[in-house]
Amino acid sequence: MRLTNQERETIFCYNEAEQTANVYTHSPALRRRLEALAQERPSECRLERTGHDDQAAEYIIPKAWIRVRPPRVASEAQKAAARAALAKARNFDSEP
Repeated sequence: MRLTNQERETIFCYNEAEQTANVYTHSPALRRRLEALAQERPSECRLERTGHDDQAAEYIIPKAWIRVRPPRVASEAQKAAARAALAKARNFDSEP
């Protein structure tokens, strides 16, 4: 049975005493990323178990990998500079 996007939850669980966190997810993209990390860094990231007909997975990762980062807000000057750089790059690409 396929889950709806609303049902595909991800849960990060950790406490102050331990250095690791559990990541339980139904997200295919996050599962692929965690699986790649488990392959690259098996001493730091590992698959603990799968569930829900292999639609969910639980990984153990270092707690230090978890970050809460708000999106960067560019100032009007930064946006104008980025637009100018993009326009310059596009003009450079179209020149013979």
